[in-house]
Amino acid sequence: MKVIDVKDFEAWSPFFRGEWGHRFAEFMIRIMALDKVNQVYDHSGNYTGARFAEGLLNDFGVNYVIGNAERLKKLPDGAFITVSNHPYGGLDGIILIDLMARIRPDYKLMVNRMLSLVKTMKDNFISVTPVGNKKSGITITSIHGLRETLTHLQEGHPVGFFPSGAVSDFRIKDMHVRDRKWQKSVLHLIHTIKVPIVPIRFFDINSAFFYFLGLINWRIRSLRMCRELFNKKEQDPRIGIGNIISVEEQKQFSDSGSLGIFLRKAVYEMPNPGSFVPRTRLNLQEQQPKMKMA
Repeated sequence: MKVIDVKDFEAWSPFFRGEWGHRFAEFMIRIMALDKVNQVYDHSGNYTGARFAEGLLNDFGVNYVIGNAERLKKLPDGAFITVSNHPYGGLDGIILIDLMARIRPDYKLMVNRMLSLVKTMKDNFISVTPVGNKKSGITITSIHGLRETLTHLQEGHPVGFFPSGAVSDFRIKDMHVRDRKWQKSVLHLIHTIKVPIVPIRFFDINSAFFYFLGLINWRIRSLRMCRELFNKKEQDPRIGIGNIISVEEQKQFSDSGSLGIFLRKAVYEMPNPGSFVPRTRLNLQEQQPKMKMA
């Protein structure tokens, strides 16, 4: 089983057709570490959902740690939303599925088209298509994905969002790695649906070289993305669980813009927890969702 192979490159561009095109595609697969991704994908390919994500993390050698993990025991039984920053661009999605789908197997995460290529996680992914890579924001054009998200929430299931729609950037202005502007369409959906919201913060980031490449060009940086999956061994990436934001608390925000500012602060101003629990020692009982009655 493979995530991406030569045939995918050929479908994306005529440049990769024929013998020389195939050779160049194979070269690109090695340069981008897609061959390593294919290997770990094949190793856990018989699993789906949280079990597949767990297998990937084990193969990557990643044992993330959770701050304020006790808050996960207070998750609502029905629909809720998680909002997170997006510093890794791939690993953070795998971590969220490993964590949240263990508690709620019906948890789905809105992801971009590239992550949706991981077919064994299709039951936990809602695919959307961001357009461009501009710092002014990314507009979601996948109407099907938005409709699926609304339906999933309305039926009493949880959904996770990376509201930026793309991996975080390094900002020279303030010398920090931060999400770009959060997408208006996502914030509008969150403001409209009115369910509890759980802020989740990833405290760590990719390598300095990754962000340096981004200063040159985001397309060059994307070539480095897969290699960033394999350099987190023994780093113990840290995530924090914020206080649940109730529907009542959300009523103070009259529009999606003000709610978005509040949610972004809830993520980025989340204090660094005093202690963390390794994922391998996390003891959370799986919750079965309570369905809404018609």
